[in-house]
Amino acid sequence: MSESDARGAGKAAPQRRPPRAGSRRLSRRLFMTLLAAGTAGVAAAPARALAAPRKPPRVPASKRSVAIEKGIAEQKTFLAQQLRVIRDYPLPPGSNPAFVFAPLAPRRRAPRGTR
Repeated sequence: MSESDARGAGKAAPQRRPPRAGSRRLSRRLFMTLLAAGTAGVAAAPARALAAPRKPPRVPASKRSVAIEKGIAEQKTFLAQQLRVIRDYPLPPGSNPAFVFAPLAPRRRAPRGTR
């Protein structure tokens, strides 16, 4: 018996997983290349951010007319007043909630051809 036969004696053959659909096997060399490229990109990102300071974002001028701005301000004040009234409404302790969320079961689709 040769030395290589003696080493493998008593061991079961390794089982191979079936290949995944749509995937191709990467060689170890390609995997290591991709890993090194990704690591280099991550390492270079902070240095690139420090090297080139960015300008603050430009705030566009308002394109709304004065009348529209006034209307929006009025709506905001009216909404604030309405919310204040709702929140200040006294509820007796232990009162029932306004609604209870009860999720519906998903509808089952009819099998094809039975319609």
